[in-house]
Amino acid sequence: MSTSPSAKRLTLLAALCLAASTFAATAAPALAADLPKPEPIPGRTMLPQEHQYQRQLRAYMATLAEKDFDHGAAGQMIGEYIPPDPEVQYRNYLFTLMPGGGPLVGSKRGVPAINDPPKLFTLANIEGAEAVMKPPLYPEALMQLVQWDYPGNIYHDNRGLKLRCFVNASIALMMLDNELDKEPAARRADWRSTQLIIIGAPYDGFKGVISPEARQAFQDGLKRLARQLMSYGPRGEEPNFDLILPIGLWYAAHDCDDAAFSKEVEAFAKMMFSDPKYFHPAGYWRDRGGIDVGFAGQVHFFTVWAALASDWPFAKESIEKVYRLRAHLTLPEPDGTVTGPSAFDTRLGSPAYADQWSFAGRDHGALMLTDEAACWIKPIAEKDLVESGKNRAIEFQRQINENPVKSGNGSGETPYVYLKNEEIMSRPWTMRLIENYQFPASMVYVQDFYKKGAYAHLQKLEKQKSPWLKFPFAREENFVRDFAGAFVVSKSSEFGAILHTGPLGSQSPDEKLVQLPAPLGFGGGQLSAFWTPATGSVILGRRGGIIHQTPYDKPEEWRTWPIHAVTGMTAEGKVITSARIVAPETQVEAKRRSAKAKVHGLMSTFRVVPDVASKPEKPVQDMYDEPLAGRIDYTRAFEIEPDQLRIETKVTADGKDKVAELCETIPVYLRDAKLQPDATPTTIEFKADGKWTPATEAYQEKVKAVRLTRFAGAVEIEFDQPQRVKLSPAEWKDPVQLSFGNCRNVMIDLMPAGGNAGEFKEAKVAYRIAAARK
Repeated sequence: MSTSPSAKRLTLLAALCLAASTFAATAAPALAADLPKPEPIPGRTMLPQEHQYQRQLRAYMATLAEKDFDHGAAGQMIGEYIPPDPEVQYRNYLFTLMPGGGPLVGSKRGVPAINDPPKLFTLANIEGAEAVMKPPLYPEALMQLVQWDYPGNIYHDNRGLKLRCFVNASIALMMLDNELDKEPAARRADWRSTQLIIIGAPYDGFKGVISPEARQAFQDGLKRLARQLMSYGPRGEEPNFDLILPIGLWYAAHDCDDAAFSKEVEAFAKMMFSDPKYFHPAGYWRDRGGIDVGFAGQVHFFTVWAALASDWPFAKESIEKVYRLRAHLTLPEPDGTVTGPSAFDTRLGSPAYADQWSFAGRDHGALMLTDEAACWIKPIAEKDLVESGKNRAIEFQRQINENPVKSGNGSGETPYVYLKNEEIMSRPWTMRLIENYQFPASMVYVQDFYKKGAYAHLQKLEKQKSPWLKFPFAREENFVRDFAGAFVVSKSSEFGAILHTGPLGSQSPDEKLVQLPAPLGFGGGQLSAFWTPATGSVILGRRGGIIHQTPYDKPEEWRTWPIHAVTGMTAEGKVITSARIVAPETQVEAKRRSAKAKVHGLMSTFRVVPDVASKPEKPVQDMYDEPLAGRIDYTRAFEIEPDQLRIETKVTADGKDKVAELCETIPVYLRDAKLQPDATPTTIEFKADGKWTPATEAYQEKVKAVRLTRFAGAVEIEFDQPQRVKLSPAEWKDPVQLSFGNCRNVMIDLMPAGGNAGEFKEAKVAYRIAAARK
């Protein structure tokens, strides 16, 4: 029987389809089936092959040739296009807010992700003679460029670049897993969670260009790594590292798309976001049990990220509480600047407005979750908004045009000489705490997880002149708010006050954590701030903090510590203070326009222990709280009324500790030397015998009142009974210049007149603070 040409073509097509399906049916199971562990290759350091997913990934990487990593893009990125949609403009604007121009895909301090020779990504070049070689590339950053849908982006959706991200992330996954298997000391979630982001964030971008078997293997390895890190749990050493884990886990759960695994991840994240052990219901993640409003900026960077990416309701609720507290701890000044208290900070001395890592659109991202963040958003210049896409494209191209430095230091005599593309080399993989100089902040996550309508909402707030755009103390409202017993914040037409009544950070020599060499915050029940519209923050509690194991709050300088506390010395020279009552007994009763708060606890001293184990040649002097020989009880009561704040402090001792000096200190805020260089520092006057005289470092007897004059107003502290009062011996200046704040203490003598050391039994002082009447 004859066959027509068309019939022959159909028969041939059917045969080809049958052959293709037969190949797929046989080839796929061969890849998907368990692979034996490959034999070592002489002269090569192979990728880890202990686990099946590692073998599958290596097998797939072996199929990729140099040409697979050639991106083929030529020319320059074009930045002339202006999107007509303001939402797109705003999203592009957020993409320009990373310091240093990140995400980094080039530049002398970044990595030449585009200019890397394609051969570096082949298995033959990865498995080097002495080490596994990692090509210079940040996969999470490069994928943001690849996925940026902008007409001038010549690298958009580029297969070669996606495969580069896949290979780099796979190396990181296999090598870290191998290190955790071999090295028990490496098993710390706080130090390894960044890798979950590096590995998991680019997966959505490259999963479509790799084989199904490679996708499954990558997911298996990612899930294994995520479960390992969850099993280690939070360490409790630095919350900024502990709180990276939830967003890393979210990426793992999102990439794996496994319902049971997603539930595990969500349960773990809920613990980190909700359990009082980690998150105080007042609105902060605990730092060694206390709060640090400056250091917490890093925590907020990752927790906003997790809340924005996920659909976890508890994450959004926590961010709302965080931004509510943060706004209430920020005080506007009459000159348009802002300030705030920080005495309670565990480690840094910076107030809420100067917290760390507020870049990359973090607060814009928070505004997509809660209006409590609106007060942190500054107006955007029209030109910056309209030209944001152009600016982003120009910055990416600038990075691509600049390879790492080969030699030179940039001076006139030895200018920089940059590597040529063909000179770019891989480096041996090593486990790092910080993967690159920008990470963990190497992504602009608000661009990835942009909420549609975010710009329209911001415009609506601005058009309506919403009070949300102002800090609470700048709004028309009056309020008294109790933040879960940790803070009481009030504002009336007359004044505002912030009371800190919550716990502090603490440490024990028995903890297997890095020990800190200074007090972990000052509290015990303090007036953190007293503010009026005319004076601004005239009373403000601050601290120096700890930077790189260097303490700036030294016990011998206690007289200048700008804190509202009872502090003094024993006859033996020990510093005793109410400011280190770690967990005061607290009673708070807050009403609509008034509040009462009472705190109680035992005063303590300090014990300094040389840390010989970590630095035998020059031991760091770690500092711990230590009980006194006897008992000195401290009680302080606050009463907030619409027109005044009343304070009563009472101290009683059993006589076992010989007290040589004891004072109630009130920290007077002078100015911020950087933000307010032309402002006249607060003037301090004492009133005795009906006359006002300038305050000095010498005790003045029978002082009835203290007047603090600042900007266009004044505040008076009026004692129930005349007191013996002086100023601290020196002005306090922020020693680490995180805020440039200057303070001076008013010191109220609590020792009995003519008494000797050891005769101290009881002291009480009561006073009211109010705006001075004109």
